[in-house]
Amino acid sequence: MSDRNTNQDRIAVINAQIVTVDKKSSVIDNGSLVVGADGAIREIASGKLEHTAAEVIDARGAIVMPGLINTHAHLGMTLFRGLGDDMSLEDFLARLMPAEIKVLNHDAVHAGTELAALESLLGGITTSLDMYYLPDAALEVAKSSGMRIQTGPNFLESDGPEPLPFDERLAWATKWLEAPRDELGSTGWVAPHSTYLLGEDHLNTLAALAAKYEARIHVHAAETVGEMQLVAKRHGGRTPIQVLADTNLLRRSVLAHGVHLNDDDIKLIASNSATVVHCPASNYKLASGVARILDLQRAGVNIALGTDGPASGNDLDLWIAIRLAGYMQKTIAKNAAVLPALDIVRMATINGARALQLDHVIGSLEVGKRADLIVLDADSPSLTPNFNPHTTIATSVTRADVLHVVVDGKTVVRDRKCLTIDHKAAVSAVKALGKQVLASVSNN
Repeated sequence: MSDRNTNQDRIAVINAQIVTVDKKSSVIDNGSLVVGADGAIREIASGKLEHTAAEVIDARGAIVMPGLINTHAHLGMTLFRGLGDDMSLEDFLARLMPAEIKVLNHDAVHAGTELAALESLLGGITTSLDMYYLPDAALEVAKSSGMRIQTGPNFLESDGPEPLPFDERLAWATKWLEAPRDELGSTGWVAPHSTYLLGEDHLNTLAALAAKYEARIHVHAAETVGEMQLVAKRHGGRTPIQVLADTNLLRRSVLAHGVHLNDDDIKLIASNSATVVHCPASNYKLASGVARILDLQRAGVNIALGTDGPASGNDLDLWIAIRLAGYMQKTIAKNAAVLPALDIVRMATINGARALQLDHVIGSLEVGKRADLIVLDADSPSLTPNFNPHTTIATSVTRADVLHVVVDGKTVVRDRKCLTIDHKAAVSAVKALGKQVLASVSNN
């Protein structure tokens, strides 16, 4: 007992229905979970557990589950929410990119990302893989908000808002990757935008950079028919997946969207242990198409979920992605039994962790893992009754049902209020920047 007093537990969660998402997909009714002094889960069991935590969360029978993982997002893009609705992806980008160049700087990206972190945490997203300009701003937000944000230098042929030509961007990225990383490798990423906005020489250069520093790859791939045509024209008739394979960028990469894949693409993705991040809300809103999720599953591909950017998908709501992912695949297959609830829950949690190569640390509630968890509302009408928690999560939960959020053993949302971000200030900052955004569009 003396050792426990010396290392006082941080948090105890009691009276919970614990959805662990472990290998056995265990559900612990009337469960307790104790977060140790180091922020890791010290013990999980049915019934009561001895603990020394001053902070006790009584779930009152509600679902407690791993924090959601948003495996493809452009967080700073909250600044441009609603700017390009009712457009194809190509028309949307043609409207968005000039506005970004005019408006974005470090402070603007910080403001947009902070608002995104607020929205994410309140909605139960504890980790995001971000792809956006000026990523140092995102890391600052991660530190101040407590949210896990994985990010890194992104690359396209234009100078971007930084502004940095490709060679200077490469030098900057080299310094970025040489800097010490945290224990979760938050900065260990290289993000080529796509194979349609980069030539083969550039892609080969980025592959060499990533290999030298053991960085992970985050890239858009096979999102729209228009992209497929551009890539085929630019890269000798190949698909984006073939180009990534030929330039040594496919291995264990995170592929955003993967809507238009042929059978050979799927085989290449599977053999390279890459992840496809399904972003159904964005894909359906932009009429990009329906990803071949069932075929990817059959091939053994890891599938995670993403929201895409809040300018293209308009929000950072992974519960909507969860719902849409299941419903559309059932409709396409004309089979209500495909992509069952448990599979979708895993896509939103442990599969995302696996994509980030962090499934040994986060993504499920297990002893020794970091305490990233969310507590749902025991009194929510829409979650009542709850006969099967996986089904409840996949078909009934909304952001309004998220009551408490813990990241790395620290409570960041309590009673639907974010403790780490000034809500009013974050909203006001982006509202003020909205005037610049409108001006930038009207001048195009």
